[in-house]
Amino acid sequence: MVKNNNKKLAMHPRNVLRTAPDYTKLAIKHKSFRQVCELELNGKVSLNFRNERTLRELTKMLLLEYFDLHVDFAPGSLVPTLALRLNYILWLEDLLAPLNLDTVRGIDIGCGSSCIYSLLAARKNQWSMLALESKQSNIEYARENVKRNELQSLVEVYAQPNKHCIFKSYFESASKTNKDFHFGLCNPPFFDSNSENPFGGNTRNPERRPAPNNVRTGHAEELSCAGGEVQFVQRIIEESELYKSHVLIFTSMLGVKANVPKILDLLKEHQISNVSTTEFHQGHTTRWAIAWSYQNVNLKLDANC
Repeated sequence: MVKNNNKKLAMHPRNVLRTAPDYTKLAIKHKSFRQVCELELNGKVSLNFRNERTLRELTKMLLLEYFDLHVDFAPGSLVPTLALRLNYILWLEDLLAPLNLDTVRGIDIGCGSSCIYSLLAARKNQWSMLALESKQSNIEYARENVKRNELQSLVEVYAQPNKHCIFKSYFESASKTNKDFHFGLCNPPFFDSNSENPFGGNTRNPERRPAPNNVRTGHAEELSCAGGEVQFVQRIIEESELYKSHVLIFTSMLGVKANVPKILDLLKEHQISNVSTTEFHQGHTTRWAIAWSYQNVNLKLDANC
């Protein structure tokens, strides 16, 4: 991964948002988006990223403009940023590219109400996706998003009966016959719900990483869980051992850099040596991701995400 300390680190080279969108032109084209824009004296528009409605309309507009996806979000649910989700999908493309697969099947752990990862994977790459979700309102919106975009043949939204399980409920379902997948992806709950102030902690160095511009969105269970993202990913690792013959590559995103070595230590404890990490850069926001596999697949990439 190439880093330039003098400039903002770039998005994945194939990310369509690597070149900043012209919000003025897009506001003229998209009425709903125009309604949340603010007109500057120079005739250009600006956005208030601290406003949740603005973020919703922005994401909806970008999904429509770049991928012809019509997406809605459950009230109060997480509003995903498109650039970050695209970086994740593009990294998965890079991991899978050497395999020259004719068809790809993936698992989206906790798809949320938008089902954005599965919709992007299906629309962009024609991948077949299993979207796992435990919150009923999110399930309803996710299924409606799949239906609205006519992607039912590629995306299945599976209602998790036990939110404490990752793959177990699906793989042990007698009605499911096709249980082999090429990858699993996850954007785990970021915060530790056991903390005295679960949403108030500072996870960044303000001298090196400016504060995020965007307002925080999402239900409590989408943002936090017992033990935070480390414990959540630990559960993925533990269940991955049980179903390692069914999933070729397991992956997860991480929101805290300091948690990357913790996850690497957990993988080492489980004697999992085929491991790779990467970074996702988008504006002032950086995220990290980790991949592991029990099979003979090369996870080492030079791509800059």
